Amino acid sequence: MCPVSKSGDFEEVADRVLVHRQAILDVERFEAGPGTVINAHARVFGTAVHIGREGWIDEYATIGGGSAYDPGAYLTAGRWCALGNYSQVNLARGVTLGDEVGVGIGSRIFTHGAYLSEWEGFPVSFAPVSVGSRVWLPNAQVNPGVTIGDDVVAAAGAIITKDVPANSLVVGAPATVRGAAKKPVLSEAERLGVLTTIAAEIEDLTAKKAMLDAGRGTIQVDGATFDLDERFVTGPATKVTETARNQLRRRGIRFAVEVHDGAYRPWPELAG
Repeated sequence: MCPVSKSGDFEEVADRVLVHRQAILDVERFEAGPGTVINAHARVFGTAVHIGREGWIDEYATIGGGSAYDPGAYLTAGRWCALGNYSQVNLARGVTLGDEVGVGIGSRIFTHGAYLSEWEGFPVSFAPVSVGSRVWLPNAQVNPGVTIGDDVVAAAGAIITKDVPANSLVVGAPATVRGAAKKPVLSEAERLGVLTTIAAEIEDLTAKKAMLDAGRGTIQVDGATFDLDERFVTGPATKVTETARNQLRRRGIRFAVEVHDGAYRPWPELAG
């Protein structure tokens, strides 16, 4: 979760779900997981909106639209959903987002495309949108009826007008697949390079030594161990370790843990 102001600007509307007092939340059926934050001037409205754990709705982002109260209009988003400044998820029809979906600054997801008269032959489109898990849409547009698979990255400015298969990098307007979005496996040298860079950033931010093990894929700092392969954290939770966890999040490495009695524990629903 991104840090938020400790002032009285936010109201806790459910268990660890914070809504800024200058945001608009007008949803008939609203549900969000712990750690979700809706920031100032964001607008969330419609028939049904469900956001998983640690959602982040940034300033001036919009969830809704002119038909957002229609029976088939809804948003279902998994954990770690992030909507950047001035982004929009249009809910004329249903939108489903998997886990770790980033809708970047100014990005748009449309389920409705129309303005001129359908009766006179102009194009009108109403159709749901489905986006898989681990998808990054920076300053991109998704048109009605599109299905996007898992592990997809769109280049900035991409306009996605047709389905996108899993593990794709899409570029252009209209967007086309230009290759794979990620490497299948990082080499040992690449793993060491990633860990070394992150450890140095943590040390700069915290003035604490960060120990790394590329073979095990771990970083240790202030008594806590961050396992990047298993996406898990063990040990005490301190200001230093929370700074480290936030720095890892900035590089897309998120952990399904929460702080309980001064230590990290898995989210209860994942604790087997």
